[in-house]
Amino acid sequence: MIEVETLPGAIVSIDVTGKLDKADIEHVITELEAAREAHGKISVIVDLTGFAGMTAEALIADLRYGFSHLSELDHYERIAVLTGHDWIETLVRLEGRVFRRVDIRCFKPEERQRARAFANGMDVAPAETTPGIVRVPTDRGNMLAFRITDTVRAADAKAVMGFLNDTYARHDKIDLIVIIDEFEGFDPAILFDTGTWSSKAKSLSHVGRYAIVGGPDYVRNTASFLGAFMPVEIKAFARDEEDEAWAWLNAGPLLEV
Repeated sequence: MIEVETLPGAIVSIDVTGKLDKADIEHVITELEAAREAHGKISVIVDLTGFAGMTAEALIADLRYGFSHLSELDHYERIAVLTGHDWIETLVRLEGRVFRRVDIRCFKPEERQRARAFANGMDVAPAETTPGIVRVPTDRGNMLAFRITDTVRAADAKAVMGFLNDTYARHDKIDLIVIIDEFEGFDPAILFDTGTWSSKAKSLSHVGRYAIVGGPDYVRNTASFLGAFMPVEIKAFARDEEDEAWAWLNAGPLLEV
């Protein structure tokens, strides 16, 4: 269930509780469009702390579909997301790097007052945690690109799977590129996250080409080795061969992150 309320200051509050369905998402879209028409520019608070009964990946994907069908991102000032899940925070930050015109922040469930202050335009310091993976928008809808900029945590891996599942829902086949700027290792918790690994295995049927750029030699060597046994065309490139990798995928980045 979703409850939507318009608060003073042109703020739309969205509280998510229990199990969601398509009608809930459509209700949110209708309320947001009405608020935008009434106020011109609005801010949004999304409280995910009471959510249950549907994968969080599907929830974020549905909300993103909803926002993508609204008229203009320029009508949104700020978006505050309340959540207790680290990986959802990573997912939101990844989106925030793409939609730079909108200031998107995450807050813990007990920080509702800070979230309200942020939505009201007050100066609220952002969290210090930054994702180890950054999403790069591309010029193809059936392609995803990511840069690894730091240690890859379990939350980062789950966030990436959220984007993958979202893209699979819209395209039967997609291509991928992972560009390794800095590789500081990974969170060991990833090895024990059976949900993430089962999702990766399931996703192979959707992937056409997969380019890996940069990183230690063993990363590229492993990718090349695994490519011989997987139903995916994998190709590894040196760090200075990024342009060649994009050309191999017949794609390009829309902006530098």
